[in-house]
Amino acid sequence: MESRNFEENASAYDFDEYPDDHVTYEHECSLRDAPPILLSRFKSPSSLGFKIRQWFLIDRDHPQTRRLYRSSYLFRTELNRQIKSNYWYIIHPFSKFRFYWDCWLLVYIYAILLIIPLMVSFSTTLMKGRYLYVVASVVNVLASCEIIVNCLTGSSRDKYHRHISLNPTKIFLNYLRGSFVIDLIFALPAALLIRAFTFEEAWIRITLDALNILIVLKLVSVRLIWQYLMNIFERYKLDMIHYYVIRLILVSGLFVHWCICVYKSGVVMVENPEYGIDPLWDDHVHFLRDVNNSILNRYGKCFATVLFYLFVLSFGELGIPKTVHGKILAAVCIIVGICFQMYLFLQFFKIIAIKSSSKRKYAAAISQLEAYMTMKQFPREMKIRLMYYYEKKFEKCYFAEDKIIETFSGPLRNQIIDNRAIRFYEKVPIFRGIPEQFLLLLSRHMEKEIYLPNDMIMKAGTAGSAMCFIYSGSVAVYTQSGKETEHLHDGDHFGEISLFLKNKRLVNVIAIEFTQIFVLRRKVFAEFVRPEHELYQRFEKVAKERMQQTLLEEEQHKNHLLMENGANNE
Repeated sequence: MESRNFEENASAYDFDEYPDDHVTYEHECSLRDAPPILLSRFKSPSSLGFKIRQWFLIDRDHPQTRRLYRSSYLFRTELNRQIKSNYWYIIHPFSKFRFYWDCWLLVYIYAILLIIPLMVSFSTTLMKGRYLYVVASVVNVLASCEIIVNCLTGSSRDKYHRHISLNPTKIFLNYLRGSFVIDLIFALPAALLIRAFTFEEAWIRITLDALNILIVLKLVSVRLIWQYLMNIFERYKLDMIHYYVIRLILVSGLFVHWCICVYKSGVVMVENPEYGIDPLWDDHVHFLRDVNNSILNRYGKCFATVLFYLFVLSFGELGIPKTVHGKILAAVCIIVGICFQMYLFLQFFKIIAIKSSSKRKYAAAISQLEAYMTMKQFPREMKIRLMYYYEKKFEKCYFAEDKIIETFSGPLRNQIIDNRAIRFYEKVPIFRGIPEQFLLLLSRHMEKEIYLPNDMIMKAGTAGSAMCFIYSGSVAVYTQSGKETEHLHDGDHFGEISLFLKNKRLVNVIAIEFTQIFVLRRKVFAEFVRPEHELYQRFEKVAKERMQQTLLEEEQHKNHLLMENGANNE
């Protein structure tokens, strides 16, 4: 019954009344978007308050924003959610402020990881010169600032950070489950308190050594350094091969530094060394135990010795130690050195392999594309669009997805497709309440298409045979006479009428930005979705409403154009 109503309404529409030159291919938005919410809070974008507030809002250029909020719709939704929130003082984890704060934390955490072994191995000298208390005070202040910023930064327990909590209570609870205790140990002025309330030098040294060993837990922050470093490279679009080289240098420097400090502690830890058996070893131990020697001199002595053990696999100027203590230290250092050299070899091999990885293949593909465009003498505008398409489609990582998937077995291939389908149908409101297995079966038969800004996705007056779902991106909908009626975003759909009728399209649909859609063909729909199914009824209802609304808007706009033409003729 409803299908016959569709046909009657569609037949009353004259598709040939307006020629094709009335269709706008270049999207020039005629819909007035609501003014930015932030402007409603401040008088002018040039005001200081406006500029400061922007630093704490989600930033479009943040690498995580580009990865998780790919479409402008998702970005604006998250931005509006933060601005409308009652917790105006909360910092978004993907804000400009947080990005530069993380850059500072990269330096701070790495410096802490260098300071910790120095404080443990040279604590006596540092206490003697009061350097330990100065360093501890600086670390306490910086750690307190880190705790404050972390408590004011939105957080998420979701692995992919799609749902950012701005509630201070939830933020603190998430922080408490994470690294809060470790950060609190750094923030407490333990060294100053021990110095103030303990007068015996031995007790001060023992307590501080215990605390220094406890703060070794800060090593768990090493993984954050690589994340912050990766964000810097992604934001400024630096060559990732340099990231792995810098990472290897930082890891190697940190490892050698810890080996030096641990070696020094291992040499002096024996209370009564075996003097007289090995004069060279005795002089070495005496030099490292003498607090009158500067830290720099003793560190340099350990540096030269450890490098021999780690890389030369010999005993250097000390020869083969004759004492049991010396032999054990030398053997441990040589074993560690062999392992470290194996690690360096594997990392060098990895860096060489990266040169032929997906990113290098992407660069080669771009070179081929540029040569092809030059040979074909494409206009500049077309070259820009093709380059933009490659960048968005492959995300600067070239891989032949179809060929890769073809190599998988049937069940594994279906799992990969289902994983993509789950993320897809969670975005589409019309699928809510429909059994998951049915949706997975349907999505396996959908086709994925990609469109650039101003691409015509659907043209009025042409035969339609498919319905489209927006996975990411935004599109503008026009009537055939050129009236822009609405914008559609992630999770929206269009073209439902084509599932039920074989008439011509009623609207033009143009991509506003880089848009990915899933296409459901009429043939697939008829095969899997029966008329008695709830999804069929939902689509039929939406199709009827949209067709009536489209015809009404077109009729109103047609009358408006006729009135304008009549006024111009007069």
